[in-house]
Amino acid sequence: MSCAAIMTKSPPTIRDNASVADAAGALVAQRQMNLPVVDGDGHYAGMFGIGDLLSLLVPRVALAGNLMANLRFIGDDPEQLRRKFQEVKNLRVADVADRNAAALDPETSEIEAIRLICRNPSALPVVEKESRKVVGMISCGDAIRAIVGSASGPE
Repeated sequence: MSCAAIMTKSPPTIRDNASVADAAGALVAQRQMNLPVVDGDGHYAGMFGIGDLLSLLVPRVALAGNLMANLRFIGDDPEQLRRKFQEVKNLRVADVADRNAAALDPETSEIEAIRLICRNPSALPVVEKESRKVVGMISCGDAIRAIVGSASGPE
């Protein structure tokens, strides 16, 4: 069976010319961890997600090693992060998106898609090869539903 059978069809996307502020708003509004980035023709151009946003706000040195210990580098002032957001909010998503993010083909096997989700616990876009259009996303939830079925919980 192909991953197209377990993907969420027609996922939300963000245009590459959108601002980081627009993308952050879309992540919150859509309750997504990542959004596929598309160009003006709707072709897949990469991914933008919470990790990308936070990497714009938190100094790289603070992300090395033990994250909690290194967060003291920023101090206890959340206003510092808000000020940094004000500095980066007008950047274009095209300039900060992850253009090397993994993507699946609709014909990728379900097992391969689940394996990739295990290695990269994030949503993966499903992109048609010829058109480069995003046709779906496979999230950890999609992978779990494929494995356990639509059961709502233990019996």
